[in-house]
Amino acid sequence: MRKILLLTIAILLFKTSFSQEEIRVLFLGNSYTYVNDLPKIIDDIATNENKVFTHASVTPGGCTLFQHVESQTSLSKIRQGNWDFVVLQEQSQLPVIDYYRHNTLKPSYKALYDSIMLYNPNAKVVGYMTWGRRYGGQQCVNFGEGLYCSADFVDFNHMQDTLTAAYCENAYATNSYVAPVGEAWKAALATDPSLVLHSSDNSHPSYDGSYLAACVFYSVFWNKTPIGIYHDKQIDEAKSELLQSIANDVFFNNLEKWNFSTENIIENLDNKNYKIINNPSDNKVIIENKSESFLNVKIFNINGTLINEKDINDCDSIELNDTKGIYIIQITENISKLKFSEKIAKY
Repeated sequence: MRKILLLTIAILLFKTSFSQEEIRVLFLGNSYTYVNDLPKIIDDIATNENKVFTHASVTPGGCTLFQHVESQTSLSKIRQGNWDFVVLQEQSQLPVIDYYRHNTLKPSYKALYDSIMLYNPNAKVVGYMTWGRRYGGQQCVNFGEGLYCSADFVDFNHMQDTLTAAYCENAYATNSYVAPVGEAWKAALATDPSLVLHSSDNSHPSYDGSYLAACVFYSVFWNKTPIGIYHDKQIDEAKSELLQSIANDVFFNNLEKWNFSTENIIENLDNKNYKIINNPSDNKVIIENKSESFLNVKIFNINGTLINEKDINDCDSIELNDTKGIYIIQITENISKLKFSEKIAKY
């Protein structure tokens, strides 16, 4: 009888472990990740959904991606290997300040991406898109290179638009991904302005804000809807269901924007016969044609609407419209008939 009981328990444990979906995630960020213990909230959801979430975090307060590049602790975690996802979260103000966006965020993101790929070739690198300040405003910081400031953002949405463009820009440049938490916040506040997603400092997340972030990451990590998942006991059920629904819609209705849908997109090849020069604040894109014949260039918005089309023989520019957002450039080589698609951001 004892042997039969032990055998039954062993079979049940085997079935349970086999059915569980395990992922390994490394978080590199700062207090926007550790406040409310975001990884723990995700872990609680995963456990209740019969999933195994193994994670590690390096998240000192105020830490920048440049500091993670130089951190032996961060690099040691990367070198452990076997991560399924590595999440990169920049200091909250740097992406909206042009100087730091181009001179610090961009090279640091690329350096970390390269290091992650070296030791974790099968990992997905995900940019943790954070959120704007509750009331917007001008952001000024000095990280030893002088005081640099952002525009004076009129409100949360104004600041969020620039954050969104910055995270998408780095994802497209490295063929990595975006966890659109900030956009989920934007959608949630538009749906119910009474929601309080910021803490009392108007910067860090409230518990509701962190739970919404966890719902987004649930979809990012497992490619499943968060609707109907475990609702945290610290949030009432109706609010939990609302946040789950918003996370679902923001993520799954915009997969192309977050770089998760790559159908019909040919990767950037070393032998492509063109070069795209994009200034995200300009209304035109320069195309350098290196082929022996013309290139047909089409520009679409993120919804697939054709914005402009032009045949380019040498070096020429093509106009965008005045709308901020994500654009897809489709280039067809006249001789080879090869088609290439690349994404750009305009802010």
